Amino acid sequence: MTEPLSDRVLIERSLAEPECFAALFDRHSAEIFRYLARRLGPDVAEDATAETFLTAFRKRDRFSADRNDARPWLYGIATRTIGEHRRAEVRRRRAFGRLDTMTWTEAFEDRAAGRVTAQQLGRQLGSVRWITW
Repeated sequence: MTEPLSDRVLIERSLAEPECFAALFDRHSAEIFRYLARRLGPDVAEDATAETFLTAFRKRDRFSADRNDARPWLYGIATRTIGEHRRAEVRRRRAFGRLDTMTWTEAFEDRAAGRVTAQQLGRQLGSVRWITW
């Protein structure tokens, strides 16, 4: 039985054969997912795991050749992904906070009331005899 390839070897091979990176994903994705799920929740963790490995794939040429284990590198990328997600969430909340929900609600109510009034007036106007001078 042959010994499994180290993470370093998989990453090095993936530079010429990108499909080799899939073995790294298979090896570490569950662990990285659990790490992200504890911090972001399981729903967000799926996307964050994908983003982590996509970033790792794109930056695999920067992986340190003196390391055999990619987990510290992947955890670093995952941690940055968490930070990016949290900053985006803060921006989203601030943007929603700037929206005046009463204006949106009133505008919808006004439009709906206007339509009802127009329909009622339309019926009344339809029955009016127009006098021509």
